[in-house]
Amino acid sequence: MAEKSVYIDTRVFTDIVNEIQTTSANCVLSKDPLSKVNVFEGMNVGREMNEILKLFYKSTDTYRHEASECLPRALLTIRDSMIEQDRILSEGLTVETKRR
Repeated sequence: MAEKSVYIDTRVFTDIVNEIQTTSANCVLSKDPLSKVNVFEGMNVGREMNEILKLFYKSTDTYRHEASECLPRALLTIRDSMIEQDRILSEGLTVETKRR
């Protein structure tokens, strides 16, 4: 009979989550290209591309926030919930040992 179980090495899991947090927090694009977009303002397509570029930079800031703050917090909450469930379940077990 197959068991439905979850095994987690909390130290490794925590290290992975911390690495996600650190890496994504350091993922910052230089704002230098935004200072040079006025070159394209003379054309309709250039103005449209400038708006797209500004939206791109805004979305990368949002991604960095989500990946470096919200995601790690959610993953660590899941970890803590699994540890708590494991504790509750293990306290409910009764183990009988008999010498033969």
